[in-house]
Amino acid sequence: MKKLRKIYDIFHRTFGKYRLQIGALVAIGFISGMLEGIGANALIPLFSFITGAGEGGSDFISKSIENVFLFLNVDFGVMYLLVFIAALFVFKAIVLFVGKYVQTRIIADYENETRTELFRKTLQASWPHLLHHKIGYLEKVLFMDVKKSDAMLKSISELVLAASQVFTYLFVAFNISWSMSLITLGVGAVLFLFLSPLFFITKKIAYETGQLSRQTAHFINEIVLGLKTLKITSVSESVAESSGQYFNILRKLRIKKSIIASIPPTLLQPSSVIFILVVFAFSYKTPDFNIASFLVIIYLIQRILANINDLQIHVNGIVDAVPYIENMLQYSKELDVYREEYTGHTPFTFDHTLEFQDVSFFYNQDKEVLSDITFRIKKGEFAGLIGPSGVGKTTLVDLILRLFKPTAGVIALDRKDVSEINIDDYRGNVGYVSQDIYMMNDTIENNIKFYNPHITSEEVRRAAKDANILSFIETLPHGFETSIGERGVLLSAGQRQRISIARVLARDPELLILDEATSALDNETETQIQKVIENLRGKITVLMIAHRLSTIMNCDNILVLGDGKIVEQGNPRELLKDKDSYFYRAYNVRK
Repeated sequence: MKKLRKIYDIFHRTFGKYRLQIGALVAIGFISGMLEGIGANALIPLFSFITGAGEGGSDFISKSIENVFLFLNVDFGVMYLLVFIAALFVFKAIVLFVGKYVQTRIIADYENETRTELFRKTLQASWPHLLHHKIGYLEKVLFMDVKKSDAMLKSISELVLAASQVFTYLFVAFNISWSMSLITLGVGAVLFLFLSPLFFITKKIAYETGQLSRQTAHFINEIVLGLKTLKITSVSESVAESSGQYFNILRKLRIKKSIIASIPPTLLQPSSVIFILVVFAFSYKTPDFNIASFLVIIYLIQRILANINDLQIHVNGIVDAVPYIENMLQYSKELDVYREEYTGHTPFTFDHTLEFQDVSFFYNQDKEVLSDITFRIKKGEFAGLIGPSGVGKTTLVDLILRLFKPTAGVIALDRKDVSEINIDDYRGNVGYVSQDIYMMNDTIENNIKFYNPHITSEEVRRAAKDANILSFIETLPHGFETSIGERGVLLSAGQRQRISIARVLARDPELLILDEATSALDNETETQIQKVIENLRGKITVLMIAHRLSTIMNCDNILVLGDGKIVEQGNPRELLKDKDSYFYRAYNVRK
């Protein structure tokens, strides 16, 4: 009962909003079962007329059918009974068609709404939470877990239809022979209880399969991202062997699951035949034996046992889906807990300064990344940020982008805490370009617009010009409509970088952050990017995080970060005059 309550709780949380539609399926199941049951029961008077054994049957339903014929002034004979039975089964088919449509609509609506909601929640989750996500995990949840949820909803729908039909068949069967109906119900219950341990075996297999599928999806996504490295290091065979371990375990689980699932239908068919033969052996010699009633009750027994078999299958389907739904619900719950906070309501304004005031940041209490950072960047200034690897330069940028919150201190824009500013408005005015260039497999224009329908073609062209990429685009046969391939593979690194800069400039940001945007470029391409930045001088505030010191020699102000603190700041040419400065030593070493 505890496990059943758990499944009910999962069902209620996942599909509770569809209870009216599922209620409609219950009604459809009862109606279709009743139509088929009455149609089958009508065979009793039909056979009695054909064999001359009676006047139409003595049971309640047969008498009711006769009364309906008499009320409608229709001849209660073979011809009209045949039409009546045919009409009932036709109506039953129509009702089942409607039921299938309702079921399909429920499943399609659920799948669409669930995927959309989970994807939206993921995009709205906080950056610290997203950093811990494994590659391929979201894809696995959206397509495998949601698909299994669909299967559970379909199994529940089919279960409701099958259970409704069992009850209606039993009602009709009790009308004909209560003794055989009770025996049938008892046999069905015994079979159901006998096979119930298989449900929990199925659940265990489903849980193991779900866990392994997530690991396999992560493994495959990692491999796809590193295919070039795998090729040039000649480890393809080793990787194939590693993948084979995952696939082989999945193969064994699938075989085991298939064997377990085949047991109920394998046992049920011979059991039902034996049961019918035993019933016939004990009943055909009794004084009240009626061949017409017996044939109808046998038909109903077959339908009841067949539906009990369906119940077993659908219960297995529900149990199989439980681990996937639990994982999906847990994922959704985590996204709710770690949803990014939208606390600010003040409009964005940047007229004077961006300041860090004694800002510190911890990833956890044992790891301090930044400590008492204080500096000021004036509007229109071209500032540089340098320092050894791992000192927190990217973390500092992430704080400006409001991906993280300071553990202590305040980041202020025109002396106003940035947390008070509307975050969408804030990010809409802060442009960010990193060395990890993100490109869509789409046209150049769509890569610059980047899901912003308000950016016009003229603004795209202007941004491309400012990014010093327009002349190259105009040499292409299809211009801005040129497709750049997966991750921009048809373009050089420098061209991709300038398009990413154009993407930012098309949004007219007031602050542009370049996070080692030229570190992976050759000297000639870096020079082109530097020209782009120089053209922006005075038009926009720029903060450049640089690996090559030559890149920031033209900065108005340089911040030197060391051991999580600002150890030096000032004009680069002034800092070069101080032979004890970090900037002087680093510049001369790299020179």
